[in-house]
Amino acid sequence: MKIRVFLPIALLVSLSALAAQAQTKLPPRKPVAPRGRVAPTGITLKDGAMMKEGKVMMTQNGHTDPLSQDVTLVNGTKIAVNGTVTAPDGTTTMLKEGDYVSLTGRVTSASMKAQQDSLMMAAKDGGKDKTKMKRKNK
Repeated sequence: MKIRVFLPIALLVSLSALAAQAQTKLPPRKPVAPRGRVAPTGITLKDGAMMKEGKVMMTQNGHTDPLSQDVTLVNGTKIAVNGTVTAPDGTTTMLKEGDYVSLTGRVTSASMKAQQDSLMMAAKDGGKDKTKMKRKNK
């Protein structure tokens, strides 16, 4: 008899506790204007290593200095003073003039950068050829 009376009461108490935990809707976030960036003075290189005038130049936090000792990047890529880049899988690449290695270990050659720049210029032009074609009326 006690169980028949106690069980429905316990069930009602537990259900009312669940109903009391209803979700309240948070107010929407206010739009915030992005903070302005201070443009650096002069031309700075992106952080990474670049072969320039036969020397490996390392740029970090806006400071560019010639590489004085071998550097190991976060992913295990090693950059030697002579311009040899050894990937974590053991493949080696010799940097040529204008080649760039990001701090994540991605090697970008000067020809790849030139190709990317030409694609950017084509995108700015809208991909349109400057010559005009005449339509033939039938």
